[in-house]
Amino acid sequence: MERSDQKHILVLITNPFAILNIIHSGLMARLGKYYTISIMSDLMTGTDLDHLNEHFQLKMHLLKTPIPTISRFEKWLRTLQTLLFGFHFGLETIRIKITERSPVLQWLFSLFQKNRSLTFLSGLVLTFIRNWLIRRTTRPDIYAPLAACNFLAVVSTSPFDLRENTIANSLRIPGISVIISWDNLTSKGVMNTKSDLVLVWNKPMALEYQRFYTLFGDHAAVRITGIPRFDIYFQDAPFQNSKLIGTPGINPESRVILFSTGAIKHHSCQDYIIDDLLQYAESRSDVLILVRCHPRDDPGRYKHFNGVKNLHFFQPLGENPGKIPPADFLEMLHLQLATCNVCIQVASTMFLDAVACNKPSISIAYDARSDVHYAASVRRFYDYSHQLPLHKVLSKHIVYDRLELFWKLDEILAGRNVQTDLRNAVKPFIHHGAPDSARLATQYIREWLG
Repeated sequence: MERSDQKHILVLITNPFAILNIIHSGLMARLGKYYTISIMSDLMTGTDLDHLNEHFQLKMHLLKTPIPTISRFEKWLRTLQTLLFGFHFGLETIRIKITERSPVLQWLFSLFQKNRSLTFLSGLVLTFIRNWLIRRTTRPDIYAPLAACNFLAVVSTSPFDLRENTIANSLRIPGISVIISWDNLTSKGVMNTKSDLVLVWNKPMALEYQRFYTLFGDHAAVRITGIPRFDIYFQDAPFQNSKLIGTPGINPESRVILFSTGAIKHHSCQDYIIDDLLQYAESRSDVLILVRCHPRDDPGRYKHFNGVKNLHFFQPLGENPGKIPPADFLEMLHLQLATCNVCIQVASTMFLDAVACNKPSISIAYDARSDVHYAASVRRFYDYSHQLPLHKVLSKHIVYDRLELFWKLDEILAGRNVQTDLRNAVKPFIHHGAPDSARLATQYIREWLG
């Protein structure tokens, strides 16, 4: 119950995935026991917030204060900053993304990195740009009316977004940055705000933060919380109801393959994986294929598969997707993972999701054609900076052609795949083996705020 003496915090939400990690995970419910919570968002309407409040039994308030806009010049400078950031720290993710755009730029990127003077100079320029952007995005006059709210702190759930940086910098109150994914520190560039508390998933991310932001003289308190939205995986599995997962053909005898598609901008065509799975299932009548579309995938691209008896598609945002995930998003994902025998994915967090649910996972590392250049191949995703520490764990779970996929599926579905306690192997990345992340994140925030 909200008390009149509760202190007030402001939470910024400009990314749909932040809603999962902050609200759906139960973190906001825990914080709501101790603080009055106001939300600034360009995603959620009052109706959305009312629905979330009712579903999760919360009392969040939506501020009408608009999210700021960013000028074209600031966006351009932010892009340059990201390139310099990747260059200075030798980040594979940034190098590979440059390769996608131009092999020549990638060659120059690698060549210049051998010059220590240029690396040192890039650090100076990087620091100058960050300081300039922080000054540029500090606009206390715009947010002066919020002073009456007496916010104790501002929580940025997308701290790599210049719009959220603008609000955090302008309010001039203690700032908490929540890193919502394991790849953000190495793929999203620089946080252009001086955070006071930074919450990360795991120790590798904590070390990354310390390595990168020492350059800027930042002294934020860094706390490892685990993955709040993963808490659901360490609770009892939901009742497996075919109506819930939208697959009318499922039955207890079915062997279920769950294929989780990736975002279109990363992997433009994934039909060939579905085709391969269908070919595998041709002589195995008890195999059911469930395709879970990525929230940023377009289910309309798969209409030509309509009518295939043992193939079912699931759109996690529903038939009329809005800007935010539905309230049962995590429950449905947990249900599908609990139901499946094996999860197929392409270099995504779903590998961790499956492992957390004690389910075998297969990582696809081949393309529709064998002659696809590396710069356009799915193989490149496994060389991203955040994936590299996982290589030893991943090596036994990656397939490089269709035959390898079939062999691995045979092994898993026949029960010959012996899980060598994969949870322990990926614990450095998940951090917990219990539903403890939301509680720990709340504890760290309360300790830090006093």
